[in-house]
Amino acid sequence: MTKTFKIKRHLQDYKDFLKPPKEGEIIKGTIIEISGGDVYLDIENYKTGVAKKEDLRCGGEDAPKIKEGEELMVKIVGPERKSGFIPVSLSEARKDIVWDDLSKTKEKKEVLKLKVISANKGGLLFNISGIQGFLPVSQLSKENYPKIEDPTPEKIFQKLQEFVGKEMKVQVITVDKEREKLIVKESE
Repeated sequence: MTKTFKIKRHLQDYKDFLKPPKEGEIIKGTIIEISGGDVYLDIENYKTGVAKKEDLRCGGEDAPKIKEGEELMVKIVGPERKSGFIPVSLSEARKDIVWDDLSKTKEKKEVLKLKVISANKGGLLFNISGIQGFLPVSQLSKENYPKIEDPTPEKIFQKLQEFVGKEMKVQVITVDKEREKLIVKESE
C-alpha cells in the first residue's frame, strides 16, 4: 500500500513538474542571453521567455548591469509566440509582488515609516515601492489634523504642504490591486 502511494506521489510530482506556467503567473527566470533590446530567460522547467530591456528598467533593474546567469522573478504576460518564446515582464512581476506584500502588511497591521512625496486638497501622497499611496485628511492623527480657522480647500492644502518631505508612520487600510488604490492612515 505504501509503495503504491509513493509511486502515485512520484508520478504526480513529475506531472506537476511538466505543467506549463499560465499567463499571469510569476515565475523565476535565469538570463541566458542579452541581444539588442531583448533579454532571453530560461523559464525553469519550461521554455525561453523574452522581455524587453526597457521593461527591466521599468522594473527597477539597471539594464546595462544585468548579466547572463542572473535570476529574476518575471510574470508571463502573453501566450507563446510563433517564434517559440514566451513574453514575460519584470516590471509586472514586481508590481504584483509589491501589491501582495501590501496586502500582507495590511493583514498584519504593520506600521510603515514613509516619506510624504506631495499633498493635494484631500490629503497626502506616498510612494511605496513604486505604488502611490494616499492618506486622506480624515485619516491624519489628532496631532497632525489641520486646525484652521474658517477652513477652505486652499488653506487645508497649504497646511498639508508642510508635511511634504517629512516621514510619517502609517498603516495600510485599503489595498485594491485591480483599481490600483492604496489608502493609508496615520499611525499614532
